Amino acid sequence: RSPPPPLVPLTAAAFVTSGANYPMLDGILGLTRLIARSHIGAFYQCVVDYLHPRKFPILGPASSWTLRAATLAATVGIFQCNTNDIGLTELIAEV
Repeated sequence: RSPPPPLVPLTAAAFVTSGANYPMLDGILGLTRLIARSHIGAFYQCVVDYLHPRKFPILGPASSWTLRAATLAATVGIFQCNTNDIGLTELIAEV
């Protein structure tokens, strides 16, 4: 599955410019990638397809809420990385 089209120019713009000079671009990149991968992408589709609430009345909704909680925790982690550390694009460039 390919990334949604807005992510391609956003990713290129974040890596061409420095994350330290444009922290909003770095934050928007991190959040859009997170939302695209967890709620539009593979994780959400696995939860919907394999743990459907009609078939699994307890495990299905619990896994959906677990995915939402993990997305919230990852959002807080991205925010902490961008505000208290070097930022997402600088981190990826160093690795």
